[in-house]
Order: sequence, then C-alpha cells, then structure tokens
Amino acid sequence: MNILNNWKIVELKTSEGEILVCIEGRVYGSNPRFPSSSHVRTSPINGYSLDANSMIVTTRRGSEYLLGKPDPRQAFAQQRLMRRLALLAKSPQSTFNELESLVTGQPASETQEEESESVKSS
Repeated sequence: MNILNNWKIVELKTSEGEILVCIEGRVYGSNPRFPSSSHVRTSPINGYSLDANSMIVTTRRGSEYLLGKPDPRQAFAQQRLMRRLALLAKSPQSTFNELESLVTGQPASETQEEESESVKSS
C-alpha cells in the first residue's frame, strides 16, 4: 500500500457544481507507477477507515493510501478530512455517468401515478 506524506486536502468543483475531495502529497511505496517521493494527487476520495492511529483513504478508482504525516501548514488535517467527507456523504451525489448510461425514458414517480389514478376515478 502506498503511503502519502506531507499531504494536504484539495477540494475541486466540477462544472456541474459537485465538490470533489482529493489528497495531494508525496507518495512512498512499492508501486512502479510512482517513483518514491513523487508528488501525486489522488482521484476523488470515496471513503476512509481508521486502523489504530492510521487513516487509510479509498479513492473512486479503488486505490488505497495510508496517510502519513500531513503538511505542517494543515492544522488538524485528519480531523478536517473526516469532517469534510462526512458532510459530502450527507449531500446527494449524482450517480449519472453519461458514458455508461442507457437511459431511454423516465418512469413516473409514485405521486404522478397517484395523481393520474385520482383523475381517472373522478
């Protein structure tokens, strides 16, 4: 598993207004894609887990990073990250993917069906 040191939280906003939380830092590990001490930015963070005193973040692409020491200018970085991810988890996120979607129509909602039933029975 790759370790991120000197990391900081990076928030990005898409053109649709969605807020994405990424981590930027120096990566250490055995992944041949990243020479040791390379500066990387993760894909958006999906979740995290706590293991003893360590925090492991999971990205949308399925990568996992063990968070080491944060950037010294980022006071309480781990707590801020957990709070930010909790807030984002509460807000509804779009799951629409224009590349994988085969939407051909939209089913009527229950309230629309109820309204049309009441109109028919009147």
